[in-house]
Amino acid sequence: MSCRLNFGGFIPLSTIDWYGRAVSVLFYRGCPLRCIYCHNHLLQGGREIVEYGFVEDKIREVRDFVSGVVFSGGEPCAQAKELIDLSTLVKDLDLAVGIETSGFYPDVLSSLVEDDLVDRVFLDIKAPLDDPKAYGEITGVDGAEVTRRVAESLEIVNGMVEVRTTLFRSFGTREFVRGIASELSGRECEWVLRQGIPENAPSEAIRSEKQLSRDEVLSLGESVLDLVGNLRIRTIEKGEEKVSSAFSASDSH
Repeated sequence: MSCRLNFGGFIPLSTIDWYGRAVSVLFYRGCPLRCIYCHNHLLQGGREIVEYGFVEDKIREVRDFVSGVVFSGGEPCAQAKELIDLSTLVKDLDLAVGIETSGFYPDVLSSLVEDDLVDRVFLDIKAPLDDPKAYGEITGVDGAEVTRRVAESLEIVNGMVEVRTTLFRSFGTREFVRGIASELSGRECEWVLRQGIPENAPSEAIRSEKQLSRDEVLSLGESVLDLVGNLRIRTIEKGEEKVSSAFSASDSH
């Protein structure tokens, strides 16, 4: 099996990239989107080509300490052959495969699902799918095209997906969050609302925003519990927390 990967980095052990698991994280360089708040914007471009054996050695070195490997980026699905090859390796090592993706390549996700090469998809839904204008403002590409692709990806991975949405003050109103919740309502998925960190963004406008507090993110989560029950928030104040009516009533005071 031959593979030359545009390599973005490797974390041997992470306990935050796959809830409930200790995993390794492999980063791919390159992404078709230019999200205004991307915390990994240095991986959007550039080239660092490595051989398959280089990556295989890193995974094998930690094989006994993790239960899976998460492919992240950048956008791992942009390097389809390399992603398929390395997913095959990880499955052959009896490890679980997770993929963090924008959903821009539904055909690649379809191939991975059909060939049983992925166990969990972490799908970044950035805005309501019926709001291509907002999606275009966030991603820097044609909003109608990207929402079509993300909607197709969501259908493909339903039942094995954790949806993630990163919230900022300019993209974090109740109406905005409920718009996404309406699309997820009735689906077999988990949803995580993540507190965005403005200082990490490439956009000066986002960097100038005041960060949403943990309580503000929690309040947004509470506002959609009638639509999506399987919901968590992630903040720097308290890490990852499950949102429920009973929990929030006692904890938010």
